[in-house]
Amino acid sequence: MDLPVELRGAIDSELAGRPPKELVKLVEELSSRYRTDLQAAAHERLVKSADDAAAYAAFRLPATYGAVYGALCQIKAQLPEFHPSSLLDVGAGPGTVMWAAHHRDLWQGSLEKVTLLEREPAMISLGKRLAAWSSLVSIQEAEWMAVDLTEDWETSSHDLVAAAYVLGELPAGARRLFIQRLWEKTAGALVIIEPGTPAGFVRIQKARQMLLAVGGRIVAPCPHSGACPMDAGDWCHFSQRIPRSRLHRQVKAGELGYEDEKFAFVAFSRQPGETVQGRVVRHPQIRKGHVRLKVCTSSGLTDWVVSRKEKDVYRQARNLKWGSPVNWS
Repeated sequence: MDLPVELRGAIDSELAGRPPKELVKLVEELSSRYRTDLQAAAHERLVKSADDAAAYAAFRLPATYGAVYGALCQIKAQLPEFHPSSLLDVGAGPGTVMWAAHHRDLWQGSLEKVTLLEREPAMISLGKRLAAWSSLVSIQEAEWMAVDLTEDWETSSHDLVAAAYVLGELPAGARRLFIQRLWEKTAGALVIIEPGTPAGFVRIQKARQMLLAVGGRIVAPCPHSGACPMDAGDWCHFSQRIPRSRLHRQVKAGELGYEDEKFAFVAFSRQPGETVQGRVVRHPQIRKGHVRLKVCTSSGLTDWVVSRKEKDVYRQARNLKWGSPVNWS
């Protein structure tokens, strides 16, 4: 998965003229601030300047785009008749969800209206500059609203509502009302995305329980609406591989030409989606003569071993990936 050419060009333009050493320093400072001040994020501004926003674009935007794209692809697969015309991105940052939702594999052809809620002025300014590079009218003319999500906020309902990497930046006591409000604004589907860490998964689990309690229908990744079968100490998450540019490698001090962004998410819909028997929740282990799969099903977590002797099923199993739906007995 690559960033759209227009978005990559916009980011490069933002970072042009900044010496790599300066960006590395800014990235280190912003990364440290997120690690140490995340629980205070609802009260302390983590992105305080244009320099901070540039650092975010360099070190976090590509990975966040990858996670959002991965989650949205699962939604599209489960809701093939869902063609949202409006998007509400809550806690939008520089508009990463907006760009991902317009990917050619997703809803580029149907989205007409985009509303983005964001607190940080530097992020809004960056988002508008990035959007100016797009050839899509819905991105160019997106409505940006300066909103503090810990306070009262209001907007109309939208077909697709997203909150990516937001719950962890809210006080724990504010999350229930926040999730309730997200669902109230959802006309079609809602997706909540968090880091693929144990703490991020716990937040997703709680959101899942709340949305089930108000009658939401799970779209993805869960193949059922029963209790989550993950054991204590384990967590459900997925991975999206993102190519790294030369500058991206420099600011992240990485040698590889890619990174794997781990994320946890849950998506709910007002309407039922396609049913699946299970979901692959770990990298498939392809061995000589068999494939071993860890699959989440309505009966719990199952280790499926598919032998080469089961020719048709074996061919299917070899093509499965982490996050793939499974539909065979």
